Amino acid sequence: MAEKSLFGTSGIRGDAETLFTNQFSFDVGRAFALFLKAHDKVGKVAVGYDSRISSPRIKEAFASGVAYEGFEVFDEGVTPVPALNSLLKADPSFAGSVMVSGSHIKTYLNGLKFFAFGEEILKEYETEINKIYFSEKGKVRYVDKSHTIFNDGQAVDDYKEYLLGKAKKPYPFWKIVIDPGNGAQSDVMPWILRQLGFEVVEMNASVQVEMLARDTEVEGDFSTLQHKVVSENADLGVGYDSDGDRVIFVDENGQAILGDFTGALLAKNQPGDWVVTPINTSYVVDTIGKKVARTKVGSPYVVGKMKELKASFGFEANGGGIFAEMGSRDGGRTTIEILNLLSAKNCNLSVLVATLPKSYVFRNKIEYKLELKDKILREAKKVFRGIKTDETDGLKIWMDKDIWILFRSSANAPEFRVFAEAKSEREAKELLARGLMFVKDIIISSK
Repeated sequence: MAEKSLFGTSGIRGDAETLFTNQFSFDVGRAFALFLKAHDKVGKVAVGYDSRISSPRIKEAFASGVAYEGFEVFDEGVTPVPALNSLLKADPSFAGSVMVSGSHIKTYLNGLKFFAFGEEILKEYETEINKIYFSEKGKVRYVDKSHTIFNDGQAVDDYKEYLLGKAKKPYPFWKIVIDPGNGAQSDVMPWILRQLGFEVVEMNASVQVEMLARDTEVEGDFSTLQHKVVSENADLGVGYDSDGDRVIFVDENGQAILGDFTGALLAKNQPGDWVVTPINTSYVVDTIGKKVARTKVGSPYVVGKMKELKASFGFEANGGGIFAEMGSRDGGRTTIEILNLLSAKNCNLSVLVATLPKSYVFRNKIEYKLELKDKILREAKKVFRGIKTDETDGLKIWMDKDIWILFRSSANAPEFRVFAEAKSEREAKELLARGLMFVKDIIISSK
């Protein structure tokens, strides 16, 4: 019987204490090292992490497993996820890299995200690492080799240089409010924006302060940023999740613009015929004149499909833009490209978004027991009837040609997610509320 996969939609996620024990982290470190050896990858391995309390310990235990297998390990400190990938492009002496981060999920959880071959690892490689882990776990007792790890800052330095190289200066003298949530972009993007000549107002921009675990897909998670943009009379607001590969924008009126719409705007202006995006993004992208390929939710699925179609750009609803030359989500590069687009069009964000068809997408999530997933999907198919369904990932039901609801379990955390879209704000909110109540009723009745 096949072992259960450690991996969710993107990397490994779970409780920082009960899953990411020192022994588990050490074993996964060994598995990654053995995976690299199996692919004849030699050299150094870089490890970075987000600013949650558990990350340094997990980093040391994981790195100890990598070092045990003979690799030199370089500690990149608190750094954005995309910096761990751009490092592999900038310096081929690195065989691979890993980010210790739980991304947007709650601070008592954590995770590991892997990069090799110059990109985020694909699902087929996750399967290989998973197999190696289960064949090797527990065979070597945890050995603390953190004293052998080299302190390094190359990842952040190379990433900053990469972002500056993508900027199309000069820009208008805009006032930008930036909110990294005391996460991994705190020491990067405020500096980048100042280098590009913007007036920058910082909030929640210190890794010395408790990190904010916020979801760029959930309405209200960046409400303080929205208010700050208005009170500062700023031209734009930019917020990031804790590891910096997701971004949300706030227009000059304080309106949060979801990744569905900024992604569609970028896709429209990127080269090539194809754009790749998961099943849970707005249908607005279908109106921009590109061929659209839909995938399961998760950046490895998007990256894999982009490679297959030779697409130059893909994106997720969470604000994670994926550019082919890097092959991973990048909140920093997405920010630079939005600034480039706004500058080229000589307009503010609200005007640019208004060029897209009007539509409303709302999302929310509920904590639940994963064993209820099949029951929820089965019952939803009976209760919510529409003109067509899509089971690429979860259950998406089109109630009409421009109204849909999606029921989907997270593969990263014990959360059930509901998504709804309609051309009317009221209809979208009512459909989401109906879906959430349906899921809650099943959870309550199953206790």
